[in-house]
Amino acid sequence: MATPMEDVQQYLYENIKDDHDLNLNHITNLLESRRNEQANLDPQLQALEQETKSILSQTMEATKLCESTLSRLNTSLTTTERNIDSYMSESTGNTPKANLLEQLTVLENKLKAIDNAKSYIKALLVVKELSSQALNLVKTEPERAIIPYSQLLKFETYINDQSKQHEQYGALSEHVQKSRIRLCEELDAVLTADFKQTLDSLSWPTPMKPPYGPQLKAKLKDFEKAFHNLLLLKKPSESKDDILSPIAVMLEGLSLRFRFHFETSKPTNRIDKPEWYLQHVKNTISTQMPFIMTTIQPIMETIKQDKVIYAKDQFIRGLLQDVTRKLEKTMPELLNHPNWLSHTIHQVLQFDRSLQEEFAYDQYAALSNVILGNSAWFNAWFQAEKSFAQARYDEILLDNQAFNIYAEDDFEKSQQQSNGKPIKRTKSAVRLINLLESITNTYSVIPNLVQKFKFFADIQLDLLQQYQKRLSAAIDSFEALSLIRSVPVPGALPEAVTGVMTATETGGTVSALNRLYRWWTSARSISDVLKDWTEEELFLDMQYEINQEPACIKEIIRENEKNNCMLQLSNQQTDGLFSNALIAYEQLNKRSEKIIVKIAIKEWTTETRQYAKKDVWWQSSTETPSEISDELYRPLQDLRVTWNYLYNTLPQADFLVVYRKTLKEIENWYWKNIITQSQFSTTGACQLETDLTQGLWKIGQKWVSKPENFMKRLKETIQLLTLPFSSEQDDIPACDVLMKALTDTKQLELVQNTLAKLGIEVLSNGEIRDVLRRRNDMLYSWN
Repeated sequence: MATPMEDVQQYLYENIKDDHDLNLNHITNLLESRRNEQANLDPQLQALEQETKSILSQTMEATKLCESTLSRLNTSLTTTERNIDSYMSESTGNTPKANLLEQLTVLENKLKAIDNAKSYIKALLVVKELSSQALNLVKTEPERAIIPYSQLLKFETYINDQSKQHEQYGALSEHVQKSRIRLCEELDAVLTADFKQTLDSLSWPTPMKPPYGPQLKAKLKDFEKAFHNLLLLKKPSESKDDILSPIAVMLEGLSLRFRFHFETSKPTNRIDKPEWYLQHVKNTISTQMPFIMTTIQPIMETIKQDKVIYAKDQFIRGLLQDVTRKLEKTMPELLNHPNWLSHTIHQVLQFDRSLQEEFAYDQYAALSNVILGNSAWFNAWFQAEKSFAQARYDEILLDNQAFNIYAEDDFEKSQQQSNGKPIKRTKSAVRLINLLESITNTYSVIPNLVQKFKFFADIQLDLLQQYQKRLSAAIDSFEALSLIRSVPVPGALPEAVTGVMTATETGGTVSALNRLYRWWTSARSISDVLKDWTEEELFLDMQYEINQEPACIKEIIRENEKNNCMLQLSNQQTDGLFSNALIAYEQLNKRSEKIIVKIAIKEWTTETRQYAKKDVWWQSSTETPSEISDELYRPLQDLRVTWNYLYNTLPQADFLVVYRKTLKEIENWYWKNIITQSQFSTTGACQLETDLTQGLWKIGQKWVSKPENFMKRLKETIQLLTLPFSSEQDDIPACDVLMKALTDTKQLELVQNTLAKLGIEVLSNGEIRDVLRRRNDMLYSWN
């Protein structure tokens, strides 16, 4: 700590730094500010001294108080220890005080027993009082009678909760439960009797439709009150699947009527006529629905429920209980009659659909589940459907006219069109499509994915595969017998069995094409239908569900993939359920189109042998040819007949595909048999040009405006063969110029320009040289 002298020195050092600070005025100011500062600090010092004295005084008083309290606590501790020692010494001895604890324990147990007895008595009195109140009110004021019953219900819940925590309440809980059940039965009997009286006054189950008359309105008010009171009488034993009490009472008369007509010896009770009792139930729903929706549903909406309950669903589900009983009773007998079984299930599935579509019925308990939920019953039905479908398919294919054109297209959808030209179907294709659609209609309403997919894979895809194999075998046999020399075979099978053209059949190319067309259009009809089905909602939904790969469907898919090549669904399916089947049928169409081209080219090749053998192309003449070669008249005539048949038969797009491929094959034939095998004079080149322009291309203009554009290589060849050898005009290309340019690798630009002027795009330089060599005037000009 600094001394006063040091403080003074420090102060002077801070405030007097040079000679100017030693003047009297400056020193006087410093002294005056120091005095003022001292005057301000003195009051603060005095206040601090007073505050310090006060704090010291309070601390001393608190210390004395704590000392006094500590002294008292010490005295109390000593007294307590002395009392404990005294009690311990007395309790260990044989004195009356030693049994005090035991006596207190006994008294406590007796007190608890008394309290329990009082609780029992109170509970019994509460139960008796609530029961008495409810019974006294139920006849005069039914709505108020529900209040004590509801209180008893809550009291029962409370006692049950207590019995779980305290065993002594177990007997009481059982007694309260029995009392509540007895009261519920008594109340239910009275309320049900009142409700039945209101039903009798309404002549139930006579149908009633709004608007109601004045007399009926008064009766309806009583009905609504009785219905409401009975609805309020909740029973803890009721599950969510139980029919509500008032609706169950209303169904009693209807159930009795059902039993009378369909479960007795009445003529209406026929096992082969399920549509009778199903239609009866449906008519009952239709006639009673206005009354249910306008009168009963508003009453139910006034009652607080955990979830919304619809009167119509309760009413329908109650009626279905009779139908369920009827089905369970008749199913064992139906198993011995597959036709009746199939008919019954079809009717039940249609009935379920009609309930959903017409009445918006919640089908969590669909009627079909009664049958389809039983694996033995479902398998019996499935086998019956599969056998029927197979028998129907066999009948279709064994028909002698199976592959005749179907004259009457009576499909529900409009007739398919392709560029304004209809695709003519065969009878087998039409009938098979109808069969497949009936199968789809059968399983489309099955709610279970596994069962639905079983129909799709085991029946529908199986029939498609059988038909595809039949068409493929027919096309194979046709190709073998039509494109090779046919030898008569004794005892040949009839056409209806083999489906192909035998050696004894006549009619030429058109007849063969007509037969091939039947298989082509059969496959085309199926593939077009499969394309439509792929986009239908039913199959899109099935595809989505299968892509989810539920465990139950994987095994079925693996089993079917082994036996059916049209089913490939192991991985995520994005192409549609019919993708493989569609590919298979489209391949048949492409094969058929290739065979059509082969047949046309075979006929052309056979009839143009003389034309190919003639060796007059090198000869010169002064006359310019104006007529086609004589050897071409017959081939062109037959080719025209073939093309005309195909044009009138095939859709435009498919005809153009076949037409283009045929011209391409003829072009190859010309290149192989005429161009590369002959030398051409100017006359010969003009004759070849005439044969094409006035012959092949001219008849082709009937179907295409410029058929030569499909044979560009041949068209360009004619240009080269008829090109002038030399030309005095620079803008007209000549053979000598082109020849020199082709032999000089440095003149590639000139070659390209010359070819561009000639419009040659397809022929390569090598092919151009080969063509130019065939000119007589160019034969010795290459060197």
